[in-house]
Amino acid sequence: MTMSPIDCAVLSHVIGLCNTIKHLNLQGCQIQCEGIQRLGPGLHKCQELRLGANKLGDSGVKLVSAAVRNLECKIQKLGLENVGLTDSGVEDLASALSTNPSLTELDLSVNKLGDSGVKLVSAALRNPECKIQTLWLHNIGLTDSGVEDLASALSTNPSLMELNLSYNSLTDRSVPALRRLILTLRSLERIQLYGNQFSRTGEKELRSLQEPRPRPTVEL
Repeated sequence: MTMSPIDCAVLSHVIGLCNTIKHLNLQGCQIQCEGIQRLGPGLHKCQELRLGANKLGDSGVKLVSAAVRNLECKIQKLGLENVGLTDSGVEDLASALSTNPSLTELDLSVNKLGDSGVKLVSAALRNPECKIQTLWLHNIGLTDSGVEDLASALSTNPSLMELNLSYNSLTDRSVPALRRLILTLRSLERIQLYGNQFSRTGEKELRSLQEPRPRPTVEL
């Protein structure tokens, strides 16, 4: 399905008549920045908002960030995978995340965040107001240099239950930071690390952390 800016304006009018939208899935609708601009006034009413695989770019995500920052924001689950977000555009989103207690699930996979973008997200995750339980950072260009900030931030976030860091560029140099995270964060139930560059020794060290307790599940 393709949604033009006019389609988005019509949908925005419908959303405006509602107090709450339980689920709005607009994945792969070829929505661009102008379409999100039309939808913007009502996005904060959605409890689950899926915008993945649209060409939003940094400017489009900035508009979504405004919805997340809205004092009446009801968004609990937000999907922004493969939307053209870069490290340059993530600052607004990170700022919004740091003060939003309603958001519990966030997917930023397949965006070019890199270590610098993840550092900004990490700063938001340190804020006590941030209640993220599920975080997907699959294929975002994360390296060993960036995982230290992320692990440090997440270790102070008692809400996190699931973390996906698959298909990044993590090597055995990341293992100590990941081990500390897994051992420190008692709420963590599942961590996905598929498609990275760990040696057999590194994988063994990570898997061994499952032995003292049934959780978390470490998937490699």
